[in-house]
Amino acid sequence: MKYAFISGGASGLAQASVKELVKAGYTVFCADIAYKENKQEGNIYYIKMDITKDADILAAFDYVKKVTDKLDILSNFAGIVTLGSLIELPINTLDRIMAINLLGTYKVNAVFFPLVQKAQGRIINISSEYGKITGLPFHGYYGISKHAIETYNESLRRELVSSGVKVICIRPGAFKTNMQAGVSNQFEKVVENTKMYKKELSKMQGMMTTELEKAKPAEVFAKVYMKAVTSKRPKRYYKTNNSFKMKMLAFMPAAMQDWAFKKYF
Repeated sequence: MKYAFISGGASGLAQASVKELVKAGYTVFCADIAYKENKQEGNIYYIKMDITKDADILAAFDYVKKVTDKLDILSNFAGIVTLGSLIELPINTLDRIMAINLLGTYKVNAVFFPLVQKAQGRIINISSEYGKITGLPFHGYYGISKHAIETYNESLRRELVSSGVKVICIRPGAFKTNMQAGVSNQFEKVVENTKMYKKELSKMQGMMTTELEKAKPAEVFAKVYMKAVTSKRPKRYYKTNNSFKMKMLAFMPAAMQDWAFKKYF
């Protein structure tokens, strides 16, 4: 029997991936704050867990240990998107997104690592196409958290080379999930409430809408995810549905990016 633990299990990308894991014969532990109680349905165990609370993570670990002493796959899907100016939003805005996107991943991996080590399994962390491009205006909160995930992932991967545990990063672009659907609504509020950047944010809203129209079904992501799960020699990182514009930005020198943003705005 193979076992997988998924944080952020109620998210769209996670749900599509869980379906593929179950098809492949895995028993899956799905942990998410959205679940009202711990319960089992077939090969899926649903675990109520707030990833920002250490006690919840430890309780989830104890729950899993009652079922198995090993995990073949440990994946972190828990994440949020925060849009807006780095100087206009409340000063605790960064606290929450880092607590979920970075610290949640770090803490889950640290707590559950002994089970992954016993299985000689894989840790699969979810970054973003924003994780490898320089800072985008009004996307700083999300970009900071995903750049941090990239550094964390590389450090962890190199630490664990001799342990037999493989550490893999996936960088998804836009997909049709509840998170993506909420981005448009969030941006409308940001445009409405800004005092300094009405023109700039209105222009960026149009560009963002165009990019979101290119979002693909979550099942497309799940196919790439399963490559990270099953490949005998998995890549260090996988990309899926990354924006052409974001790819271009990633290759442009910083001075050229500054010029492009100045011309755009």
